Amino acid sequence: MSFTEHQVNGILYHTADGLSAAGGVCHAFSTRRGGVSRAPMDSLNFFGSTGDTRENLLENYRRLGAAVGFDAARAVGCRQVHGKRVYVARAEDAGRILSADRPCEADALITDVPGLPLVVFSADCCTILLSDPVTRCVGAVHAGWRGTALGVVSEAVRAMGEVYGARAGDLHAALGPSIGPCCFETDADVPEAMYAGFGAEAARFITRTGNKYHVDNKGINRAWLLRAGLLPDRIEVHPDCSMCRPDRYWSHRAMGQRRGGQIAVILREDAP
Repeated sequence: MSFTEHQVNGILYHTADGLSAAGGVCHAFSTRRGGVSRAPMDSLNFFGSTGDTRENLLENYRRLGAAVGFDAARAVGCRQVHGKRVYVARAEDAGRILSADRPCEADALITDVPGLPLVVFSADCCTILLSDPVTRCVGAVHAGWRGTALGVVSEAVRAMGEVYGARAGDLHAALGPSIGPCCFETDADVPEAMYAGFGAEAARFITRTGNKYHVDNKGINRAWLLRAGLLPDRIEVHPDCSMCRPDRYWSHRAMGQRRGGQIAVILREDAP
């Protein structure tokens, strides 16, 4: 399985072939291309905390929604805190997408409400989209290195089972573009957190070079999904490193604080 690149009215985004083939959902991983934001947030930015205007952000959502095929005015996100809390999004949360309006502090959202777009944000962190074609619930997860160590994606899978009766073996997952092990160089605190959270098997995803380490966040999140019970052929991992491609993606490590951010979005396709 792989990912498909789309360009619609200047908006560049990706979809996961496995999620698309399973059906019943609309989803996308955005890039930095096709929006209205000005430098240094140019042009498809979804981070309000870096100085962009409300008008620009809402127009960027509208343009992405029009390109992908979802009602961006109904989107909901959370105030991400690099933890493992999972928020169950409800119909009344529709439209709570700008930072001050988001319903809670959490790093994963799940829902079975038709037509309710779940959004997570990143500028190097992993974003993971989840879909169960049986119970028709969906999930969106933000996993920075702290959330990865805590197993936030595993918590989202567990919550989908607890709240909606979803079975891990039925789920499809897609991990979007994020910083790769080629560029994610860290001190010892990051691998120590991975060992503490994931256990000794984390060693497969950590390489030491002198006093520094290179960590494969996407690999560890995939391993969390396998541990949670997902089937290997139902997990897709986008190959792009966000730091390697600052022309295409927002990267905190490459650009610092004065930059934008991308999103991953998923929703049930049924009309609300």
